[in-house]
Amino acid sequence: MARAGYDVPGLRKALGLIELLCDSHEPLGLSEISRRLGLNKPMVLRILRTLERRSWILRDGNPPRYAISLRPFHHASKPVRRLTLRKAAEGPLRRLWEGTGASTYLAVLDGDKALYLESLDSESSVQVSGRVGGRYELHCSAPGKVLLAHAGEGLFRRLVRRGLRPLTRHTIRRPDLLRRELQGILRRGYAVDLEEYVDGVLCLAVPVFDWSERVVGSVGITVLRMYCTPRRLVHGLGPRVIAAGREISRVLGFPGRGTSGPGTPPAVRGEDLLKGRAP
Repeated sequence: MARAGYDVPGLRKALGLIELLCDSHEPLGLSEISRRLGLNKPMVLRILRTLERRSWILRDGNPPRYAISLRPFHHASKPVRRLTLRKAAEGPLRRLWEGTGASTYLAVLDGDKALYLESLDSESSVQVSGRVGGRYELHCSAPGKVLLAHAGEGLFRRLVRRGLRPLTRHTIRRPDLLRRELQGILRRGYAVDLEEYVDGVLCLAVPVFDWSERVVGSVGITVLRMYCTPRRLVHGLGPRVIAAGREISRVLGFPGRGTSGPGTPPAVRGEDLLKGRAP
């Protein structure tokens, strides 16, 4: 039980009201809410008005009656989806790490960044890896580009308005080139970062789909340029990443129809890709 000194009465009362409306099968009036919570009507009304302004509750009728909206579900469902994704990815992610010896990660879209939910360090003597909870740019990281490609036009335009910040000389800075890159990702089913985020570092990532055929994350690997060429990344290690993405997607119920799923590396030279990255 929490100590009294750390209790916030207003927050406790608001949570009690939210829980009451969530449990109720029908809208409740002010008097009924006040009676059930044991709070005076002015206090209940202030809480109701605050929650209504935040779209957490709905008001209807005269005298008004109140019901919970789907806003709480909207927020609460996000960590639920992430926890499900982490569980589904646990085995495939570890097998990918063991099979490649590369830094391996699982990322999700978090606002305008890619957020790492899991990250396994490489077995190389020189460590280059992301960190759990780290947030990374979308326009120049492999998982970020995967998530951006499937996120829709709105997010793309917001990033362009903000500016495509160059992190290395290979970072894509022109909106038209980035759009072309994203279209290519949708066609081939994977994204590469060829020294676009950090000099000397290469990455390859693929999307993870759920039962509704929606992209819910991205799985990928990171290697050092000194140990791995772009060609080996795409053609040697790429199929393993693609297989991991497909396995996680299957666990999440992805039916695998159409061409939107993780694809197969095309017959293209990785070195040519690298040359084409520099704007």
